[in-house]
Amino acid sequence: MTEIEKINEELRNYKLFKIQRINTKQQQFNELKNDLFSIQKNEIATYMLSALNIIAIISLVYYLMKSINDELFFEVNKEIILLNFVIILVLSIYFTTKLILNNIALKKHIKSCEEAVNYFSNESEKLKSMYENYVDNYLELNKKQTR
Repeated sequence: MTEIEKINEELRNYKLFKIQRINTKQQQFNELKNDLFSIQKNEIATYMLSALNIIAIISLVYYLMKSINDELFFEVNKEIILLNFVIILVLSIYFTTKLILNNIALKKHIKSCEEAVNYFSNESEKLKSMYENYVDNYLELNKKQTR
């Protein structure tokens, strides 16, 4: 294998490596986009459940205040008070779980975005230095040819 063939082989391998790195970054951003779309898709249901949770909390407080003043009121509305309490408990668990999962996904995507920013800034610096070297070599070659 000649020297030129070796250089061409190294360049081909380098270009394949670059393509693979860019495809990896593209896949990471596609995952980020898909996760953001899935979070956005469930947004309306989350708003409705949040409203239900607020209504349940307000009605539970109302029923408990009425029950303090009137013992008979508690006996008549015991099922409603317990149902409100269960709804609040279940929705609180749901929202806590959803918050934890969203935070984990957010941290993962922040890390991948930081890696992408670092990668692209490093690639930019490499390309700048390659271009500067090319220009310097070109100018030097022109000086030698003009002499």
